[in-house]
Amino acid sequence: MNDIQGAYNSQASSKMTSGPFALQNGRILHVTVGKLLGEGMAEVSAAGRKFIAKLDAPLEAGREYWMRVQQTEDVLSLNVIQRISGMKDSMEAAQALIRQFHYQTSDKTLLDSVSKLIDNDIPITGELMKFISEKVNGENANIRLPVLMHMLKARLPLSDKVLLSLEAGKGQETISGLLNRLKERLSALGGAHDTLELIKRIQNPLGSYFSKQMTVKAMVNALNQSEPFSVRHASYELLQSLGILPKGTRFQNMESELSLALSSSIQKNGATPKQILDLIGSMRDLLSHPLNGALQHDIDGVISALTKESGRGGKANKAMVDLALNTIHRHSPALSKEGAMERIIGNLVDLMKGSDKQLLEKNYSAMLLKWEMSPSLSNEGKIFNMLNAGIEEGMMSTLKGKELGQVLKRMIQTLGLNFESQLHSQPDADFQPLKEKLIRLIIQNPVPEVRELAEKLVHKLNHPALVSWEQSSVLNIIQQFPLYLFGRQTDITVQWTGREKEKGRIDSDHCRILFYLHLGNLNETLVDMNVQNRIISLTIWNENEGMNDLAQSYIPVLKESLQPMDYQLTSVKFKKVNDQDSISQKRIHEMQAITYSGVDMKI
Repeated sequence: MNDIQGAYNSQASSKMTSGPFALQNGRILHVTVGKLLGEGMAEVSAAGRKFIAKLDAPLEAGREYWMRVQQTEDVLSLNVIQRISGMKDSMEAAQALIRQFHYQTSDKTLLDSVSKLIDNDIPITGELMKFISEKVNGENANIRLPVLMHMLKARLPLSDKVLLSLEAGKGQETISGLLNRLKERLSALGGAHDTLELIKRIQNPLGSYFSKQMTVKAMVNALNQSEPFSVRHASYELLQSLGILPKGTRFQNMESELSLALSSSIQKNGATPKQILDLIGSMRDLLSHPLNGALQHDIDGVISALTKESGRGGKANKAMVDLALNTIHRHSPALSKEGAMERIIGNLVDLMKGSDKQLLEKNYSAMLLKWEMSPSLSNEGKIFNMLNAGIEEGMMSTLKGKELGQVLKRMIQTLGLNFESQLHSQPDADFQPLKEKLIRLIIQNPVPEVRELAEKLVHKLNHPALVSWEQSSVLNIIQQFPLYLFGRQTDITVQWTGREKEKGRIDSDHCRILFYLHLGNLNETLVDMNVQNRIISLTIWNENEGMNDLAQSYIPVLKESLQPMDYQLTSVKFKKVNDQDSISQKRIHEMQAITYSGVDMKI
């Protein structure tokens, strides 16, 4: 989950801090008059604060009034609107305030809205009164007024975009559903191809994984001199179709062209020391196997060169790539037997620049569409389908949690959830996220339905940042994104609440995580995961009989899988909710009741 959080880092969030008590001109306050100090001055209190102000009329100490702020350079003045007699009557006060701002008290929606704001101790201003009269009506009041109250309590800007974004978060439409509708409309219209490509990439988050694996396997086959010529040549053609090799490259020059293509891409981006260390690790793995003298000498040379490179900060160069590829090519039969070629080439592909990987993914998708729908009789098509089938078969066993985290991280980056926060940083000229494309559609697209769908999506993507907040060293980060995996689609909402361990990181040694799941056979399931000092206890709510017996065979596997991550599972309990409740109600109660000072993740 840290990979996902990293993709979302720097997301602008509302700051729900205790800020100074503001007394802007025109603000309406519920004021209690304290001591009368003479010459029209008095000590008064409002919103739990005491201050000195000038009163525009003689008032009684100990009485409560509705007053309007009038701030000048010399003095703070309060103008009386209405005296509050006995118990506070919010409806009576609302009528007085509406008249004060020259609106009609006959507007029942406005009257009810202002009354509820008074009941919730929310200050009233002329700007707020105007906003309510324009945006809240009889049809939307039940949904919109609570959203507006949240905006005001969180001190968010009073704007249409904020209101609609918060409202979108409470709506029934999902990001995945809106993406499907926008893709269908854009496909039918035949435009906005770049936006369509981004949507397809989001809807196929494993595309980068598949395209990388296809590249690695094609390079292994092409460079492995123990493979039949027909297989090597078809794989060489695959590399051209994938965009790794330039079209027209001669088979005899394949090795040098591969080296040039990889090193050129790597030099654009640079290699991090970690990436180079991963490559060194793959080379060192070979030394644990019996090797002939020439191969061991060459591997030692590669490791030595890479180690020097890592010590210089990891700036990639063509010589480094040449050295690794030459070793692979010369000793391909031996390396292939040890399964080392795939690991080493995979490390080299990981060094490629992001834009080159995106082109690779696009080309892979085109080939998949071309040969999956109509199986080719060409050697290239046969090799593609054979390799793709092997990748699919091995995916479930080889795709690890860390790799899946990277897949989701790339998908979140493609969405552009933190697009606004990156506007002032150095932009990547080669990449525009979906959110930026959607904003362009809203401004430029001539089709009303496309503009409406794009706007709904932007509002939906804005919502998490608006309900996230930071107070002192405590973070509350909301993340929401669509998830397309293994033929299924859903929206995932993740909530993190806890103290910062370091900038942008929540302490995961102490945390509470709620998973709300709707499973195909088990239906609604709520998993409450508590972590204290990396010791985990699970409580699972589900209405199916026999859940405890069904799960017993999986618990040892779960314990074993957690141990390498330095987590210890101590207990797993199964519960049913009370007869009068449902799993959904239990979920709402648990989410609202959380006061735990750790990281809370709710799905």
